[in-house]
Amino acid sequence: MTINQASPRLISETPKPSSSVRVQPENPPFQKNNRWKIWRGLIVVGILTVMATFQITSMRQEVQTVDEGVHLAAGVSYWLTSDYRLNEEHPPLAKLLAALPVVLAKPNINFSSSAWQTRDQWQFAREFLYQSRNDADQLLFLGRLPMVFLALLLGLFIFLWAKRLGGDLAGFLALAWYALDPNFLAHGRYITTDVAVTLGFTASLYFLFSWLKNWRWQNALVFGLIFGITQVTKFSAVFLWIIILLIGVIWFWHQVSRNLLTIKKALVKIFQVLGIAFVGTFICVTLVYSGQIKSGKNDPWVQELYRERAILVNSPELSQKASLVQKLIKISDEKTFTGKAINYIVKDLPILNWSYFKGLAIVVNHDYWGHLAYLNGQYSEFGWWWYFPLAFLVKTPLATLVLFVVALIAFLWSWREKSNSKGHANFWILGLASIMYFLWSLTSHINLGQRHIFPIYPAIFVFLGIFLSVVVKNRNQVFKILIFAIAVLYLLTSLLAFPAYTAYFSELIGGEKNGHKYLVDSNVDWGQDLKRLRSYLIKNQIPFVCMSYFGQASLVYYGIDYRYLPTSQDPHDPNQVNCLVAISLTSYLSEDGAYWWLKKYQPDVRIGGSIYLYDFRNGRTPRIK
Repeated sequence: MTINQASPRLISETPKPSSSVRVQPENPPFQKNNRWKIWRGLIVVGILTVMATFQITSMRQEVQTVDEGVHLAAGVSYWLTSDYRLNEEHPPLAKLLAALPVVLAKPNINFSSSAWQTRDQWQFAREFLYQSRNDADQLLFLGRLPMVFLALLLGLFIFLWAKRLGGDLAGFLALAWYALDPNFLAHGRYITTDVAVTLGFTASLYFLFSWLKNWRWQNALVFGLIFGITQVTKFSAVFLWIIILLIGVIWFWHQVSRNLLTIKKALVKIFQVLGIAFVGTFICVTLVYSGQIKSGKNDPWVQELYRERAILVNSPELSQKASLVQKLIKISDEKTFTGKAINYIVKDLPILNWSYFKGLAIVVNHDYWGHLAYLNGQYSEFGWWWYFPLAFLVKTPLATLVLFVVALIAFLWSWREKSNSKGHANFWILGLASIMYFLWSLTSHINLGQRHIFPIYPAIFVFLGIFLSVVVKNRNQVFKILIFAIAVLYLLTSLLAFPAYTAYFSELIGGEKNGHKYLVDSNVDWGQDLKRLRSYLIKNQIPFVCMSYFGQASLVYYGIDYRYLPTSQDPHDPNQVNCLVAISLTSYLSEDGAYWWLKKYQPDVRIGGSIYLYDFRNGRTPRIK
């Protein structure tokens, strides 16, 4: 029935307004919607502003972390030379973004130094920041600002995911939970790749979901672009290929089972998803690597691989090596067809985006051979399958863990009752992807920190946001009060962690004072607290310290006068030490036990959560544990 054919009865029942009464027309719906959009935007901006404020004010108090100097110097070199020789084990995008405001500041940088010529990225970074008449703090501040922006952008996608699945309130709550998380407040400030890849991971899944729901070419293009960008943030993003393949198979198989698609059409669509991802990756990799075409003939890393191969071939140790190594040695024999082919591809064939494939090979090689890591007082070159599960438990705030368990129980109960099947169907993409990523992390031999599993957290924040939005509408007042108490605990957790967010550990294990019993490295001590140490020395008029520092910042640059710290092999009687001892936690727990003699003493002071101070001056002895 059209408007002109409306029922006369309905029209006649509409009362006519009195001529003496002025009728105010109602606001059109679009005006109400626009007003709410403005308010919604203001709320999101407000939450993100709080997060940015915490990050910026705290990051000014910290020197570079171990990796930041290299990442920043490498990024600057990419802009100025289009040469990707430094830090090839990480794709360039995050480093390029961090370096952009630094390059615009026109810092001094020496490309004629021996460190550049020999590809010594650590020395080159030290020279760039501390030995080239640059303001290191200003360069770090400028380089960190784009990282803060990426952290805020990640927050926006967490909001969009939660809003899509649970409405505006769910979006606000998910965003707020993320914005107060001490771990993201910590690493969202640093010039590293972990938050960047988490952003790409979350955004790629968001736009994949948009495309699957609405099969339009515009959505396909956006997904392909975001997926490609993600591939040049961190090499662990290659696992996203497996994730999107599995999601595509499940999505279209479901449609086949409902007779909405034939198997043939489903396969075509799966290949379309992979094809768009490939095109996006090819374009982004080529743009970011400036269309680099290069062979490995004169590459030092390739030459080193062939030298190691030559040594192994003539070594009796070859038979003791892993079967994979023996097979690689065999198939790379230049006397064989496969060996000649490999030799040609690796050494002589000009390859587009050579540094991308070399970087990927470096990471695979690194993971195969492992990296020295610490866990629960033990050291291992190959790591532990349970490293990341434990890191998740001891680094995730207790309030988050408790609320996650409660929400999971509620989710399973509602699934059993089939009371929210639509919500379950919509959440599975993000949830499945996070579970897959977490399971994949169990196979890693590079156990360097909780930051490596950051991509699983957006799903948790979204999940909690949806759950909290349901709780707000729940009539059970006791349950509401309980959840509110957990939320208040979480807020206090975040506030108390300021400004030393990196050293945060869950209340489950007693907080940061016990964290080093489980984890070190980027989980607590990444060399970030030199400024705080300097402030303490100045305040207490202490002229020098005996120090062992884990980090890449320059003690001389920051005006810290330091002396040799005796090891376990040196005389270390308190009267012989006679100074204030300052030691980084990672050095304190080093595998060689060089400073284990300090373990029997209680630290007098803890600086920023990562540096212990022991006062041995003038015959004083710290308290015995």
